Amino acid sequence: MAQARSGARRLGLRGARGELAGYGELADRGSGLLIADGYVHPKFKGRGIGSALARLFEERGRELVGNQPEGARVALSTGILLKDAAAREVFERVGFTRVRTHWQMRIELEREPEAPAWPAGVTVRTAEPARDKRAVYEAVEEAFSDHWGHVPRSFEDWAQQTRREDFDPSLWFLAFEGGELAGVSLCWLRPEQGWVGTLGVRRPWRQRGLGMALLQESFGAFWRRGVRRVGLGVDAQSLTGATRLYERAGMRPVLEIAIYEKELRPGVELSTRELKPEAGQR
Repeated sequence: MAQARSGARRLGLRGARGELAGYGELADRGSGLLIADGYVHPKFKGRGIGSALARLFEERGRELVGNQPEGARVALSTGILLKDAAAREVFERVGFTRVRTHWQMRIELEREPEAPAWPAGVTVRTAEPARDKRAVYEAVEEAFSDHWGHVPRSFEDWAQQTRREDFDPSLWFLAFEGGELAGVSLCWLRPEQGWVGTLGVRRPWRQRGLGMALLQESFGAFWRRGVRRVGLGVDAQSLTGATRLYERAGMRPVLEIAIYEKELRPGVELSTRELKPEAGQR
């Protein structure tokens, strides 16, 4: 979800004839977590391009260590397809450790989805950006503070997505109770499928069926637009049990992504690593 705080640093490697052989981007989330995302053109696989990208990621990452909050642990993180043994070996060879697994999940809608069963007192409407952006941002930050790897994000960075060409507020569903925003499902249309980009329910409204209702509302909206495939990404060991919700809704994993990290500086972990007790609990 997070965008680069100070702009992504892009890396490109070219072959002898000037062809783009590999590409990488290093994003600074601003809380000690640096996200590396790299690709090697199939034509150039097995020729050391991936290893070169891994080295460049670490080199650039170490340049950014001094920009991170004082005393914070700084780590370089990347996601690799679990089935890509060669890529995993490249990063393991230079000291990265597998710390997590993420899934891409999908459902093929074969019939019109059931109407959502909203909890008593809850109403839903689509977003009105000028009116809702700040409240949606605050609700997402609160809900995702319970998600592994989450780091706080500024409103300005978060709001960039509302300026994307494919932003469609009629696909952002907001659930309210008594005037309070209880949960959101922020969806997008992709070329071959609908995408549930963010589904979050604030703690006071969990375990009441709101997450399922928001998901069903999203499925229904895609169905009415003629979209039959819907996907999303999720932490496979979700601290809030999100995978169980998606499986109950009929979604299944289609891709497994291994999350690898390399510590660049020890310190206090600023990203979420465990579910924190609610106020008053121990």
